[in-house]
Amino acid sequence: MSESIIDKKNNTKINFLKTLAEKTLYLDEFKENVILALTKQQVMSGIIYTEVINEMKKEGTASIKMRRDVPLKDFNPYIMEAEKAGIQYTLVDALDMKGDIVLVVVSKEPIDNENREVLVEDEEEKFRKAGLSEEYPKHLGEKLCSKHYKMLSEKMPSYKGKFKELNLLDRLLGRTCPICKKEKERD
Repeated sequence: MSESIIDKKNNTKINFLKTLAEKTLYLDEFKENVILALTKQQVMSGIIYTEVINEMKKEGTASIKMRRDVPLKDFNPYIMEAEKAGIQYTLVDALDMKGDIVLVVVSKEPIDNENREVLVEDEEEKFRKAGLSEEYPKHLGEKLCSKHYKMLSEKMPSYKGKFKELNLLDRLLGRTCPICKKEKERD
């Protein structure tokens, strides 16, 4: 009987320590409060993750937290969106933080699913899995040639509105497709 009390006490202690360690990963937040997270590489890539922007606009979002050891300019798109959405944003000192997570979107209410993945999938990886060039996310909002625009429309139609197609006037003005340009550079 006394062994089970000791086991319960040890399990409680272990769970407490795991929870504290978890907070150092998620910028001083419990994982159950984190909706989404981005790594340093993702934030510094210059790609704006629409999942984060969309989540900030939702009713259940409380704030975003960002690590202070990353240049503020890399967070600017997210800070501007947080201001538009009217949610709080905070810079967190990274002295006692572990891991590669530098931005978290925090929920107002705990999310009851500890096995869920909070880390956002890399944009380049999404395009690679769809059989497209990983250059696409680096050129969001730009104009693509007919070939690359059609490939995008077929393989990832949800991203179609994030690009435009080069027209005759663009070609006459000497504009080129950024994907074609990168492909030529590699050859």
